[in-house]
Amino acid sequence: MIYLIFAILFASLFSVVFKVCQEKQIDTRQVILFNYVTATVVSVVAMAAKLLGGSAVSADYSLHWSSCLYAVVEGILFTLGFALMDRSVWRSGVALTNVSARASLILPVIFSWMFLSQPAPDWISVGIVIVALALIILPAESQVHPAQYLTNKTDAQRRRRVLLVLFLVFVCLGTSDFFMKVSQNSVAMHLSNGSDSSSHIDSLTAVIFFAASLSALAYCHFSGSLRKHPVRWKSLTAGAILGVVNLVGTSCSLRALGILPTGIYYPLYNIGIVIVATIIGIIFFKEKIKWLQYVGIALAIAAIYLFTRG
Repeated sequence: MIYLIFAILFASLFSVVFKVCQEKQIDTRQVILFNYVTATVVSVVAMAAKLLGGSAVSADYSLHWSSCLYAVVEGILFTLGFALMDRSVWRSGVALTNVSARASLILPVIFSWMFLSQPAPDWISVGIVIVALALIILPAESQVHPAQYLTNKTDAQRRRRVLLVLFLVFVCLGTSDFFMKVSQNSVAMHLSNGSDSSSHIDSLTAVIFFAASLSALAYCHFSGSLRKHPVRWKSLTAGAILGVVNLVGTSCSLRALGILPTGIYYPLYNIGIVIVATIIGIIFFKEKIKWLQYVGIALAIAAIYLFTRG
């Protein structure tokens, strides 16, 4: 349970870091890149330190090729998810972005039931309907500053864009969560008898972040971030902070997934982040949530709760 608690706390800080970067006018694309580079370096250094330590000389960090493949896909999804969350925080705020991201728990639960023979919650059909309603309601009456969009866009068009980016966050992070479980499941399947999964999880995490670093570098290159904006210390610092947060959160998530079934882990994980991130958005960033959006948040939490009844 301690892994679950830490995973919730650190994952709640993702969009907060993006919000601070936007307020400080820091290039978030560079922050995404430096975050993954930091996470990769720290994870590799940690493994090297264990290998050099007397008690961990026999640690086995080898991975099956299929585990590596899943880790690469997960790394690419990590970068895509962070890029979408960055855009969503800019357009929708911390609270709504995290509600949409956490409502995506329905996807790994469904996919795990379909492809990994994981048990599905009894209330899954009702949960699907409630999540759909929540995603429709959340962008309603969003307070969006006109400068964030083309000036020729109407309020209705702006709200549709908010809905689109929230939906993309929903799909991308839900798929990413599923591949997180697939990666962990692949490691567990290929463990030799008596092997400790901890070292394999460490190497899996390193591969995920290395793949994310390469995809983030490509993202910065094609978006022109490194070409148009010089690298500044505040970008490096923010990236390093986010990288440590990301590494700890991902490591805790992988370990918690090895203990708890997806039908229990993802609901508890996501409802925790919805509550923590919403409180942070309202208290620290003075985000104003309309009454209809409170209904959407309540629906999302209700849907998440239903999955714990499976």
